[in-house]
Amino acid sequence: MESLERQVQQLEENMSHMHVTNPHISEGSVGWHIEHCLLVMISIISALKKSDINSYRWVFNWRRAWIFFTQKIPRGRVKAPKYVDPLHIDPLHVTDLHVTDQCVKDSLAKVHQLLEEMKTLPTKTYFHHFIFGDLDLKDTHYFLRIHTHHHLKIMAELINDDAKARQ
Repeated sequence: MESLERQVQQLEENMSHMHVTNPHISEGSVGWHIEHCLLVMISIISALKKSDINSYRWVFNWRRAWIFFTQKIPRGRVKAPKYVDPLHIDPLHVTDLHVTDQCVKDSLAKVHQLLEEMKTLPTKTYFHHFIFGDLDLKDTHYFLRIHTHHHLKIMAELINDDAKARQ
């Protein structure tokens, strides 16, 4: 699996396909998936920065263990929380259920800044995931890579299907 920085670069490369959709593959457009990944990174890294390292407690979580072991998130099992769903976050940046270029560019700039800040955080900073519980810095980084990879695969399917349809 690629580094998080490389995955963000891939998200940027997919911007030229932002309006590609196929409801048989995903409810969201490529743009939705890009913005969702960026919103997840922004919210999680922001939570890491605010965490109290003295409050972190590791607890075994079998769902987390399974996802981390397989490095795969099953499709269609969990709906994105509203605070990381581009269609609910900022209706001004959504037109006809598509995320605008400017919205993604703004989020990308924020993500690049936060990824740099993430490198300086103490190892026991953490955030609380609604399914996996508390994830420390190392596990958070790993989770972000798995999550982004999951959405990059969906985007690749959408883009490849669109290219086939145009032939």
